[in-house]
Amino acid sequence: MGKPKESLTLGGKTLLGRAVETLLHCTWPVVVVARGGDQQMPPLPPEAEVIHDDSPDAGPLLAIAKGMRHLRHTHGFHDLDALFVTGCDSPYLTAAVVGWLRDQLGLHQCVVPRGNGFLQPLCAIYRLNCLPEIDALLLCGIVTPRTIVEQTKALVPLESALRKFDPELHCLNNLNTPEDFAQALRDFGA
Repeated sequence: MGKPKESLTLGGKTLLGRAVETLLHCTWPVVVVARGGDQQMPPLPPEAEVIHDDSPDAGPLLAIAKGMRHLRHTHGFHDLDALFVTGCDSPYLTAAVVGWLRDQLGLHQCVVPRGNGFLQPLCAIYRLNCLPEIDALLLCGIVTPRTIVEQTKALVPLESALRKFDPELHCLNNLNTPEDFAQALRDFGA
């Protein structure tokens, strides 16, 4: 992208700021796991907590574990408490989608949607009781969060069910290329 995604501006807000604001409308606390202590963060709402990944290049699974530990130790979350996980590059995410995923959780350990044939572990809800399975995966050198689905009591909702809230599955679109960002600029009228 030429510069850090979290600082890209879309509709007058940075991508990270947009994600934090969306989540503040439907959940609390909102914890940002930054890549490392030297990462320049764009301005964020004061309610957002920023913690730093100890191994910023080790993949998103380690960052998820770091966020889980933070919630457990700082906020007293328990094993059955859950968190929503997303990346900063998902500008189409809505509070309604987060709420819908939460409502699907039931007795499952996580809810990970599938869109266009791919699991979407960075638009998913995880209970803290997934942490032992995550730690086991990390010990084996596995860093992709998609593997959580195979190791836990996971629900992968039918794509058709998610389309009731988001017919085009925009909530699963993230920005990985300059073309993706250009499309988002058009979509948001920027």
